[in-house]
Amino acid sequence: MKPNQNHIEIKFFDFSLPHDEVTNILGLTPTHQWTKGEEHFVGPKRNKKIRKENYWGYENHTETNDFIGDQIEDFLKTIVIPRTSKIKELTDRFHGEFSIVQYLYDGCNPGLYFDKRQIKILNDCGLELNIDIYVLSDNDDNKKER
Repeated sequence: MKPNQNHIEIKFFDFSLPHDEVTNILGLTPTHQWTKGEEHFVGPKRNKKIRKENYWGYENHTETNDFIGDQIEDFLKTIVIPRTSKIKELTDRFHGEFSIVQYLYDGCNPGLYFDKRQIKILNDCGLELNIDIYVLSDNDDNKKER
C-alpha cells in the first residue's frame, strides 16, 4: 500500500514585506514562496497565470501511514508555539493560515481532532485553519462501500 502524503504548513499571503523580512521575523527558511506578478503555469496545457499576491510558506511534508494528529501536534510544539508572538505580529497585518493537506492512500475514514488547547494556539497566533483531505485509497473495504 502506498503511504499517505501529509502536508502541514504555516502560510502567509498578500503581504507587502520583502520575503526575507518574513523569513527573519520567523527564523524559518521558507519551503515555498512566490512574488506578486510572477508568471506560473498550470494544468496539462501549461496555461500561463500571473500571481495575484505574495506568498510565504513553511511546510513539513511526510509520507507515512502514522496518525496525522501526532504530526500536527509535533508541528505545533516545534514550529508554531515557539513563534506565537512573531506569527501574531504577521497575522495582525496579513493573512495567515495553518494548513493541513492529506492524500490518504491507506484507509477510508480520515479524521482530525483539535482539542481546546490546540485551537487556542491557532487563535493566539491569529491563524485561520484550512484542511483538505483527498481519499485516494483503493482497498477492498472502499470498493464494498461504493
